[in-house]
This record gives sequence, C-alpha cells and structure tokens, in this order.
Amino acid sequence: MVYKENETRSDNIRMGLSFRAAGGTSGLYKRRLYGYDKNEDGDLVISKEQAQIVRDIFRWYIEGKSVLGIIKELKKEGVPSPTGKPQWSKRAIENILTNEKYIGTVRLTDSLTGEYEYLVKDTHPPIITEDVFRDAQETKKRRSNIVTDENGTHRSDKKYSSKK
Repeated sequence: MVYKENETRSDNIRMGLSFRAAGGTSGLYKRRLYGYDKNEDGDLVISKEQAQIVRDIFRWYIEGKSVLGIIKELKKEGVPSPTGKPQWSKRAIENILTNEKYIGTVRLTDSLTGEYEYLVKDTHPPIITEDVFRDAQETKKRRSNIVTDENGTHRSDKKYSSKK
C-alpha cells in the first residue's frame, strides 16, 4: 500500500513538473550557471567577466585546442573554476561546450525516463550565437574517436591531438 502511494505521489510530481515545463514556468529555466548571475527578479543576466571566459572557451575549442589545452590556458591566465578552485575540471569545460543555455535555449528532460522533453528558446540573453554553438558541436563530433560501423559502436584507434 505504501509503495502504491509513493508511486502515485511520484506520478503527480512528474505531471506537475511536466506542466510547469510546458508552460514555461519551471524554475529550471532560471537555474544559474557559469557566465550568468541572477537579477533581483531571479532572471538570468550575463556576467560580463564570466561570459568572456565562456566565449574564450568556445573560441579556443573551435580553433583547435583540446579540453586539456583549454584547462591549461585558463590556469595560465589565472581564471578560477566555477567552484572557485584554481584548476578547472574536464567535466566543467565539457559541460560549457555542450550546454544550450549559452545560446538562450533551455531543454528539459525527465532524468529517469528521458521523456517530457521541452525546448524553450529565448528564456534569457545568449552569451554565444547559435552558429558558434553549432560549430563547437560539429568540432566535437569530428574529433570524437567513437565510431559506429558494421561491428557496432566502439572506439577507433585515432586520437585527437591539438598539436599541429
């Protein structure tokens, strides 16, 4: 009986989250991230200094720097990580390079089922253009050593190197 109540409660919560996402009122649309601050109304606004770092990360990546190369560059310039540490993590850079929020778009997906996907554009001011974001995604795909062929999905023996 308790199990059934928990299942019903979970379904109700999911439905509520789904309705808020569909209506554009979900608090997740306004969740803060590196490059943004919140104003007095709780809306995301661009943080000038951090936004420049985000632009630099995208530019360096598209120009050929690896994620580790970007980490070295940020350390050399003395830029603290989003958590205030002197060294950035690989994951932090990868999250920036794949987060659509930087173009003013928010995509919400149920973390358990992958369902309830909502894509809302212009929820906040963009830091980079859609073209820059698309270039970074194409660059990532081109550098990937994951291949799918007649043998399935596996790693190839080629590795990306930013060294010319």
